[in-house]
Amino acid sequence: MLHLRKIKSAFFFLVLGLAELSPSPLVASSHEAVVEAAKSERALVFYTSMTVGQAQIMLNAFKSKYPFIEPQMFRAVGERLLTKIMTEVQAGRYEFDVVQSAETQAYFLKKKNLLMKYVSPETKFLPKPFVDPQGYWAAVYIMPNVIAYNSQLAKRSEVPRTNDDLLNPKWKGKIGMDPTKPEWFAWMLKQMGEEKGLAYMKRLAAQDLRLHPGLSLLTNLLASGEFPLVLNNYLHSVEEIKRKRGPVDWIAQDPVFTKFQPIEIGDKAPHPNAAKLFVDFVLSLEGQKIIASFARLPTRLGVHTEIAGLEKLRYVVDEFSSADDFNKNYELFQRIFIKG
Repeated sequence: MLHLRKIKSAFFFLVLGLAELSPSPLVASSHEAVVEAAKSERALVFYTSMTVGQAQIMLNAFKSKYPFIEPQMFRAVGERLLTKIMTEVQAGRYEFDVVQSAETQAYFLKKKNLLMKYVSPETKFLPKPFVDPQGYWAAVYIMPNVIAYNSQLAKRSEVPRTNDDLLNPKWKGKIGMDPTKPEWFAWMLKQMGEEKGLAYMKRLAAQDLRLHPGLSLLTNLLASGEFPLVLNNYLHSVEEIKRKRGPVDWIAQDPVFTKFQPIEIGDKAPHPNAAKLFVDFVLSLEGQKIIASFARLPTRLGVHTEIAGLEKLRYVVDEFSSADDFNKNYELFQRIFIKG
């Protein structure tokens, strides 16, 4: 199980041991009453950044448990998902019941008062940093950022393990990276100090990185041999292809910068009771085992995963409010790595 220790820099280190569980600050309606109310709603609208196939597996399992609810899904990543929601809201339409995406989007929706307070009874099995103390969201899974490599093009012993290793001239033009995700960049500036961090990033940009938006695309390009390395790939993206016997693997820096994906209910959800049942299901032992089957790392304690090497990792999870600086960091990140 995981132990959480808050440290001075406003991040969290996760190491093996006994976890401090999250208390439930709000009392949810009785399960039976929610089920009865959901029977009259008969529908669920789910906005997600999970892959279509994985989201459909989760929805199918939910429908099997609650056959009177007909789920619908809209899938988009990052800003595209947030743009859809805000476009609907500005038109006076509130179409989503549940949204599951990166913490950046959840933070923005909470600030805009577009989320409902709901604390699932399942949150008592989640560590504190993964449950909003005000009751607006709970994290479904974590996403460690790792260095992915093509095992046919690079030996494990050669793969960069430190920031300086990434600057080795042998890797020039051979490192893939997603230019739409500035969170690791922002975290590195905090760790190094802005002046030193910016100087390092400019040297890294001079490595002529191969930029492609979308980590799924990058991982597939890695597996096909387009380049030997991908910087800041999500561990689950690599493991998913590795399980299919693709020639990919990963190593993690110490500590491992880690993002997470919250789930939350819309403030004006058309089907609020079906939404509560779905949140409960995703955070339940059954739902979290489904998450683990996708090679993702569930937040619920005690859920077994098949991924080797996790016991050696230390995860550092960015503070939720770091989303305040997202636009500034995104522009700076783009200026260095794209605009030169």
